[in-house]
Amino acid sequence: MLTYTKPTIDDLLGNSIASLDIPDGVHRLAVARYQAVAQALERRWQSGSIYPQGSFRLGTAVRPIHAEGEYDIDLVCRREIETTSTTQETLKADVGVALAAFAASNPEGSPKLSEGKRCWTLDYPSDPFHLDALPAIPDKEAHPDGILLTDRNLHEWQHSNPIAYSDWFYAVIVKEFTERREVLAKRMQVDDVPEWQVKTTLQRAVQALKRHRDIYFIERADDAPASIIITTLAARAYARADDLLDVITSVVGRMPQLVEVRNGVYWVANPVQPQENFADRWQSNPKRAEAFFEWIAAAHNDFASIGEASANLDRVLTRIAKSLGDDAAKGGGAALGNSLRDARDRGELKMAPRTGALAVGAAPTGIPVRRHTFHGDSA
Repeated sequence: MLTYTKPTIDDLLGNSIASLDIPDGVHRLAVARYQAVAQALERRWQSGSIYPQGSFRLGTAVRPIHAEGEYDIDLVCRREIETTSTTQETLKADVGVALAAFAASNPEGSPKLSEGKRCWTLDYPSDPFHLDALPAIPDKEAHPDGILLTDRNLHEWQHSNPIAYSDWFYAVIVKEFTERREVLAKRMQVDDVPEWQVKTTLQRAVQALKRHRDIYFIERADDAPASIIITTLAARAYARADDLLDVITSVVGRMPQLVEVRNGVYWVANPVQPQENFADRWQSNPKRAEAFFEWIAAAHNDFASIGEASANLDRVLTRIAKSLGDDAAKGGGAALGNSLRDARDRGELKMAPRTGALAVGAAPTGIPVRRHTFHGDSA
């Protein structure tokens, strides 16, 4: 029976997670759509800015778990005015009027505007995504990038800083990110490689955990931990390693230990605004805390089991499917098959004589796996 070396299993897992990425064409289209919104609103107000936040900015977005689902692109719509010049109700209404005027101007994609509790949504009927624009103003206490958001009940301004959070997250992975970007830039300048095309092991780990969460809580979505909690704890738990599976299992193993308890309250602090608790809803709904610890234990077991199944490719794929879904496992398996075929044709696929483990590389030890002709003879 063939077995597969750790790097090969890592490639399989990595390709499976990569199948969850936003397709390049969809990513470029989403950027074009929100840039069009930004230009229209900046012309209207002569100031302000619109920029992405959340998973789209962090490179950790995953495709919707349901076939009919859409990518949720979160944007900050920042107006350069002070709290003394507006109210939360007025701010949200003004942004709504501006977005309604944009939608009425017949822009590409023909978006339809709708109102949510805290944001405005531009839905593009022919595109696989929608844009959620969150009204905001500058936070003088967190200059230059801090913002104030409207409260769900329109009582208190809420503090946030998506740019600082993004800077913190990328600082955790800066070395690996730079190295991987340079590898992608073999035939071009490093600056010409878009940041969103570079994926580090931490970003892949976050994507894997988010998809595992989506599957685990598919029947009780209200109990699922928020992506910001997963991302924050994973980044804090991250320790640089070359093996993707090692990173995922070590991160998942450490995440529960990083949930604090302050005066009897579970606490996942915002790393750039420590007074903010990302797990504040756990206090009003203790089931969410129980669900988090239950899920993270299951995730640890499921990802650890992938490495334990390396003696059988079908078993590895079955365990990846349990964690990431059938489509992701099929995508990873197909990519691995193509990679092994290409390596065999280059003479770089070898088999260890005693264990039967397959290895790929320019000079791995072992017996070369010979290329086949259409007649079944070795070439």
